[in-house]
Amino acid sequence: MSATAGKHLFWKPGAQRPAALPELEKEPVRGETTSAVYNPHTNLSFAQQRRRLPIFDERRALLYMVETYATVVVAGHTGCGKTTQIPQYLDEAGWTAGGRLVACTQPRRVAATSVAERVAEEMGVPLGTAVGYAVRFDDCCDSSTRIKYMTDGRLIREMMRDPLLTEYSCVMVDEAHERSRTTDILLGLLKKVRRKRPDLRLIIASATLDAESFLTFFEEGIDVHGQPTEKSAAAISLRGSTAHPITWHFVEQVRARAATPKDDAIMLPSTLAPRVREPPALTLRAACPHAGVPIPIVARFCCACAAGTQLL
Repeated sequence: MSATAGKHLFWKPGAQRPAALPELEKEPVRGETTSAVYNPHTNLSFAQQRRRLPIFDERRALLYMVETYATVVVAGHTGCGKTTQIPQYLDEAGWTAGGRLVACTQPRRVAATSVAERVAEEMGVPLGTAVGYAVRFDDCCDSSTRIKYMTDGRLIREMMRDPLLTEYSCVMVDEAHERSRTTDILLGLLKKVRRKRPDLRLIIASATLDAESFLTFFEEGIDVHGQPTEKSAAAISLRGSTAHPITWHFVEQVRARAATPKDDAIMLPSTLAPRVREPPALTLRAACPHAGVPIPIVARFCCACAAGTQLL
């Protein structure tokens, strides 16, 4: 037990102020944060934490697909490291050489700012230098920025100034499954930019993604060199984090079990929610002016006159 566990921490009204506890009033140390996010590898270095992410095993395959195909659809469970690691892999592989940028869009500004801060911490650089973010009314970037996190709307605004996105070598659209209006507009514009810039790489990432729909949408038959090809888009699936056990249930199996109704409940295949059979309706006594009207057994008042009733 700590030394402060038995000390009185309350200040009784009218009494003298108790002595301050150094453990409670000390100034926070620079870099020390309090987070409710569960991370079993907090005591490890950032390099060791990155190696333990599920996406690390697919690093070479992911970079090969980005080099080979114009559009890569990445489907991975939450926590596998898509948002923080893919831009760093592209930076380490040379996609930011020559002053080019790697963009990663987020549907919300809070996600863009917080992820940029985390990636800057992992790379050991101040936020706003090699790693920055750009949201509405807040641009934390400079001339040395290589990885840029931004909202979908901010990238659309940049396309008004630079329609072909000549500053970027790769654009990653994260959380594409949300399919907001801004995200859909951005995906359509990026498809048009790809026709003029075959060297631009697109990465569509999400945790719950319909990969076939996105592959069909971005399949244009033009390779990274502008030549006709049979396949210009590919998909890769990343295994998820194993922090918590996951059990798979298939709708077909539930429907098969629901084919035989139980004694007191029926499983509806459409909503997968139990529905209790309605009990037989009872009638009101003659004391109510609406006698003879059937009501459920749970009723205690007449629906028409709100008079107290007794069930037969």
